[in-house]
Amino acid sequence: MLLKHMHEPPPGLDLEDTFEALDERSGATIAHCAIYHKLCQELFPNRPLRVFMDIPDGEVPDALLGAAVARAREIATRSGVAARIFAQVSPEDSQRMAALSMFGFRDSDGLVRMRRELPAPDPGELPYGCVLVRDELDDPIEQKYFLERYNQLYSEHQSFDWLQEFRDKEGFGRTLIVSSKGMVGEIVHWRQDGAGTIGWLLVSRKWRRRGVSQLLIQLACAELYEAGALEAVADIQVRVPNLLHSMEKAGFKQSELLYRYPSIDI
Repeated sequence: MLLKHMHEPPPGLDLEDTFEALDERSGATIAHCAIYHKLCQELFPNRPLRVFMDIPDGEVPDALLGAAVARAREIATRSGVAARIFAQVSPEDSQRMAALSMFGFRDSDGLVRMRRELPAPDPGELPYGCVLVRDELDDPIEQKYFLERYNQLYSEHQSFDWLQEFRDKEGFGRTLIVSSKGMVGEIVHWRQDGAGTIGWLLVSRKWRRRGVSQLLIQLACAELYEAGALEAVADIQVRVPNLLHSMEKAGFKQSELLYRYPSIDI
């Protein structure tokens, strides 16, 4: 087996952040790995550097995995900030989990699907001085502001075309709470496979821990129920601060583990 950097790295990646294992005789690729890293100060303030090891499904030689982990550790250590190195693993892939655990990864995070039956309880009253706004993000200026908030939170560079893919979903809608000083919070939802889906929730920093997230979730559930949905679902990353707790307080329960995110904290 030969181990080297990829001949053609994915767009935006340095050659040093890619690895592939080749069969010595045929030259065929056995497995490969790409390492992505970004700062997510808004979403993960206590551990802002996210170092993701993108490893396709299938058997991965220990030498390739070791080289990728060593490079990920180097990126994290050189950054000078608290970091988390993680990978994405299918729930049933015990072999991959065992291999990663040999390099110090812990099964401490994941993407879970949460559900609750509808109707939900009455949303209650808006905060004093606030108003409720419902739209379909059809105003170009509102689309621009939404993308700015999304990209800042996730340290992404998503475009209007990306947003349009969501706006094209059946029953797409957005619910906002607004005060005289600006946006209090917003939630985005649509219908899919007969259920209502909650796809995005954001509460302005100064309004957090004041019950706004619960109110927005209940408002979205009420709107989904009025549109004919008898169940609401949301896919939640467990370690996103406060999000899992907010969904549980709103009556959602974990029903399915979609992915594991084994990790190392640096």
